[in-house]
Amino acid sequence: MRYPLRLFFFILFPFLTNAQQQGLDSLKNIFLNATDDSVRFGTATRIYAYYEELNRDSALYYTDQCIQLARRNNKKMNEVPSLCQKAYQQLNMGRFAESLESLFTAFNIAEDPQNEKYYWTFDSLHWIFDKHTSESNRRLSGLAYTHHISGVLMWRTQNTEREIFHFRMAKSIGDDINNVTRSQLADMNLGRAYTNINKLDSALIFEKEAQRLAWKSGYLKYLPFNLYQQGLIYLRMKDTVTATYYFHGSVKLGIELSNLSALGRSYYELTKIYIEKNNKDSSLYYGQKTLNTLYTLGPMAGIDLNIGIAYENMFHVYKLRNEVDSAYKYQGLALEANDSIYNNRIKNLAAFQSLTLKEQFRLQNVEKEKVVYQNKIRIYFLLAGIGMLLLLAIIFYRNNRQKNKAKIKIEQAYDNLKATQQQLIQSEKMASLGELTAGIAHEIQNPLNFVNNFSDVNKELADELEQEIDKGNYADAKTIAKDIKGNEQKINHHGKRADAIVKNMLQHSRSSSGTKELTDLNALADEYLRLSYHGLRAKDNSFNATMKTDFDESIGKINIIPQDIGRVVLNLINNAFYAVDEKKKGNQNGYEPTVSVSTKKNNGKVEIKVADNGNGIPKKVVDKIFQPFFTTKPTGQGTGLGLSLSYDIVRAHGGELKVETKENEGTEFIIIL
Repeated sequence: MRYPLRLFFFILFPFLTNAQQQGLDSLKNIFLNATDDSVRFGTATRIYAYYEELNRDSALYYTDQCIQLARRNNKKMNEVPSLCQKAYQQLNMGRFAESLESLFTAFNIAEDPQNEKYYWTFDSLHWIFDKHTSESNRRLSGLAYTHHISGVLMWRTQNTEREIFHFRMAKSIGDDINNVTRSQLADMNLGRAYTNINKLDSALIFEKEAQRLAWKSGYLKYLPFNLYQQGLIYLRMKDTVTATYYFHGSVKLGIELSNLSALGRSYYELTKIYIEKNNKDSSLYYGQKTLNTLYTLGPMAGIDLNIGIAYENMFHVYKLRNEVDSAYKYQGLALEANDSIYNNRIKNLAAFQSLTLKEQFRLQNVEKEKVVYQNKIRIYFLLAGIGMLLLLAIIFYRNNRQKNKAKIKIEQAYDNLKATQQQLIQSEKMASLGELTAGIAHEIQNPLNFVNNFSDVNKELADELEQEIDKGNYADAKTIAKDIKGNEQKINHHGKRADAIVKNMLQHSRSSSGTKELTDLNALADEYLRLSYHGLRAKDNSFNATMKTDFDESIGKINIIPQDIGRVVLNLINNAFYAVDEKKKGNQNGYEPTVSVSTKKNNGKVEIKVADNGNGIPKKVVDKIFQPFFTTKPTGQGTGLGLSLSYDIVRAHGGELKVETKENEGTEFIIIL
């Protein structure tokens, strides 16, 4: 066997379960209810470790809690790793200047021997410093960790020289105090640094050593990234078979260990490999996996992995599959995303450079015993500033060059695509408006009938009033006048009903302003249920169906774009009525067409469900229903854009649109906001 050590790992790994995720709820309960700050700190550290490569916002929240607890209790040695964890999350979010500030604070604490005695010890921090080690070694472990995160920051800001310096410092300290985990992580990152400068033999030596130390220390969290790096090295060596093997291994471990950062990178490389092999299915599968991972982790997972290059991959995937519309769609998305990421990166790099220059002046005023440290930092800032200026110049040059080339190639196609898209969206909107108008015409007839009837009655009463006045019967005249006044109130009431219906029609038909406003979701869903039903009845008076509603009154008003969500709800209800009508036309005995609309508040989210007891959606097409132009309706009865536009509208609101269906039993669409 060519890879006995790796085979041994993949056989044994299913038995090495991740206990952190299993006990997450109990850990959160302990954190919320504990009265002892040391217990809360240790618990928050464990929760952070779970979220570290899974959810940046949650990880940042819990490490901030750790910093506050450590400062409140003057546990400076515990503050150091928490500051480093905060810096790590900040740099992964592109907030480079804030990350650097956190690291400066950590360096100031870790380099001062007087802080050694202020600490809590926890098993959850074993990968930073061993609880059985001396106070001096504990401080040096924190210092090594600070150098390590500084190296990651230099990697993210493309300062390779300073990156290698910091990782070598972290490795040197780790080796001196026999902290295997610190040495392991330093080796892994040195391997990546040497890969980036194409020193592949050195890079592979460092990665193999990191893998060996991971087994020795038992700290496996970053082993998926280690396997990814080895795959990348073999890919650079033109050994695609071995590279693919390592990327698949990284995917397996990334899933098991919830390391989405490594997982996304391996998915991305596998997509490119399968595109090169002209493998349409595998390239599409891994391209979609890359996108899904980035949607969870965040659009900017690092300088080498962001939503823009994922969209570019999808462009090449659909180009390979000869699906031109999808290819152009992702090409446009890639252009927009890369522009946004580029602008945000320039902003963050400028803030990072500004902070480094300010820090140079600040360090000049630090006390004399810090002179050696001052000189080191001053050189560090000078190099960083020069590096940032060069980086900005390169980025401006490359971006403008690439942008001009891309615009020349796709500008005309992109403009045509956008024009066609707007026409199709307007067409779908007008079709929706037509259906709504039929329902409104039917709905408005009722209040108009009341207005006409009471007007006719008042005309007769006015005649009687004149007669009674002429006769001098003022008592009867007053009674008739009161009747007329009452009828006028009823006319006014039903007139306002008609006015409200017309305003709702205008609200639906006008172009969306794109501005969210507080909206009664229950009222919106109920209104569109009735209008959809009356619209179908207006077209086919033989149509009939049972309507059921179950609205959660605790929802209140939520912040949405009412025109857009209204169109989504109307489209789903129209589809539901269409489904039950089609089933009824099949002359099934005892069948009662039923459409249900319900709302529910669940864990801070709101669900809108539209269900029917129609024929359901066949399994072979259920995965295609949200694709543009796909429809199960006969030719001429559907554009295939309704569900696609609904899906985009819900996603634009930060929500989800899901479907659950069983053939011959019915379908339920679920909007989650």
